[in-house]
Amino acid sequence: MKKLLVLIGLIGQTVFAQQVEVKSINLLKGTESGGYHFAVYSPKGTYLLTSSANYTGLKQIMLETGEVKIITQEPGAGYGVKISADESTILFTKTEFINNLRYTSLYQYSLVNKSVTKVESTSREKLTPAFTQNEPMFVKGKNLVKNAKTAAVTPFINIEDKKMVLYSSNTSKILTPNGENESYFWASVSPDGKHIVYTVAAKGTFVCNIDGSNVVSLGKLGAPVWLNNQWIAGMDSKDDGTKVLSSTIVIATIDGKVRQTLSTPSIKIAMYPAASPDGKQIAFETENGEIYLMNINIK
Repeated sequence: MKKLLVLIGLIGQTVFAQQVEVKSINLLKGTESGGYHFAVYSPKGTYLLTSSANYTGLKQIMLETGEVKIITQEPGAGYGVKISADESTILFTKTEFINNLRYTSLYQYSLVNKSVTKVESTSREKLTPAFTQNEPMFVKGKNLVKNAKTAAVTPFINIEDKKMVLYSSNTSKILTPNGENESYFWASVSPDGKHIVYTVAAKGTFVCNIDGSNVVSLGKLGAPVWLNNQWIAGMDSKDDGTKVLSSTIVIATIDGKVRQTLSTPSIKIAMYPAASPDGKQIAFETENGEIYLMNINIK
């Protein structure tokens, strides 16, 4: 009888955990040849931006047609790229080495005029692009550079000296919810601006309130992205030190109580998820850089 009760309990937990249904998984037209990595959805879900495996260049893929356009071929352009709310402007960086020293410059690409404009000259300081709606801005070193008329700043996280720094309006605040001596990365603010998801080296991924309080562990969840205000998507990968052996797409609730692996039966390696603005689709890449679109339903 005791064993039966335990079994019933386990079945109950399993049913409870299966809260997201995978409706379909389709190869994104235009990416069949591979080489498309680190996908980012545009704010309205019209297109994806992708880069190469080493973040060189940017390509725009129209989700409705599969049409692929080259935005830039600059090195480092795919790292931290940002898109304006109206989808018309893209901010990206260029990374280059001069006398073995790393330099970064910032560029703005207009999808309306098909033109590129340099926003910030080559600098030894780290440049991090950001938007508040359609207003471009950036962090240079540890200073936020924005238009003087831009009063309110949509909260965002920048990693500085391996710590999280929250920028909001005219303030910045260092956040180290797991301790000052930890290394933080893969950090972002929830769509409603109330929570932060982040990863700590060798410790896993966590969620906390926007002020750094109430830390919740999500376990191993690489490259986490916000699916909506309550769900986070990431990857659970295994490697041999040189290459990825397997990887699955995993989702979890921000309270850490529900965790679910989203099945990709014919795809052994599914990694680096990106979430559509409406939370109904997850884009992910294979080891060859093909992009698949997973349509989901949150029950």
